[in-house]
Parts: sequence; structure tokens; C-alpha cells
Amino acid sequence: MSAQESGGVLGWYNGAWQSGIPSFLNRYTGPDSFARVYDQFRVPDGGWTVVSVFSDNALYDFPIVVYASWEIRRGMNPGKGGEVVASGVTAATQTPDPYVAAAKYPASEAAKHFRIQVNNLNVQLPAGHYWLSVTPVGKGISFASATLGANATGLDENGPGMALIDSSDGPRFAIAESTGRAGQLGIAPHYSQGVVIAK
Repeated sequence: MSAQESGGVLGWYNGAWQSGIPSFLNRYTGPDSFARVYDQFRVPDGGWTVVSVFSDNALYDFPIVVYASWEIRRGMNPGKGGEVVASGVTAATQTPDPYVAAAKYPASEAAKHFRIQVNNLNVQLPAGHYWLSVTPVGKGISFASATLGANATGLDENGPGMALIDSSDGPRFAIAESTGRAGQLGIAPHYSQGVVIAK
């Protein structure tokens, strides 16, 4: 199910996966065992009703995803988790990443990339800055898709906002760029996550 098929329109998407940027673990097996990425987005004047949230991930030896742990927070800063506005461990769909097609990437690579999406939400967000994390639930390896902003939608005038990472094993709420390793295109500053809003 695509963002548009979920009953809304794409309000914000941080950008599609780009090879050459090492990603960060993004998985959840319980409240004491997780690795999350959070990306910042801005809600404009008038507010949004969020009906779906999603993240793009590369999955390795990971079972079919049927649940995702998701959070929307505000007031986050390096070292501080801020306030949880909405969250859940909720039924999710797993579909091929729409931007990682075999025509552009080797079929073996494209086959690893999926969009994990939570639908049927009704989250009211007034104007302001927020952070989103959508994490597949399961035992296996899942990496959040790193991006430099390709095909991004709904960014504010400053471009992609700050990305933070949080892990039960540490670090806690660290700036993504300060923890990653460099690849061909540098260190992952942002990850492929998005929100679908009511029409």
C-alpha cells in the first residue's frame, strides 16, 4: 500500500535511499532491546491530521514485518528524548521500497529494501517541529535507509532537519552524523521516513 493509497496525501518525506551512505540499525524487539532513528519534520500553520507513518529499511534475515514500533516526539535535543506525542506498537504493512527499483539497482539489492508503514492513525499535530521514528518489530537485521534528500517532500526552508539515533545499548539520542561511519558519499545525516496526512 503506497502513501497515497492509505487514505491521505504525503505531507513529509525525508528522501529516498541512496547507496554509498552507511545506515544505522533500526529494529525493535522490546522496550529493553531496540535501535531507533528519529528524523525531524515541520508541521505548518493549520496543523496536520496524520493518518499513516512509514520508514524505508534494508532487511537482512528479518521475518515478514507485521508490526512496527512508532513514535512522534517533540522537544528533542542531543542527549534528550523530549516528549512523546503519540506512539504505539501497531500492525504494519511491508511493501517494496518504491524508490529502490531493480531498473536502477541490482535486483539482489532492490530485493532487500522495503517500506514499513503504519496505517489507520488519527494523530492531531499543531504547527511546530516534531521527530518521527518507525521501527520494524522482529528479530533480525534492519537498517534505516540513509538519504541525502533525494525525492524529498515537505521539507522546510532549511532542508532536512536534525536526525537523532537512540539505542538500548547506547548511545542515547545522539546526533546521527556524530556516530556513523563514512561511506563513499559520507556519513548518514538523515533517513527515509515520512508521514501521510488527511486530504
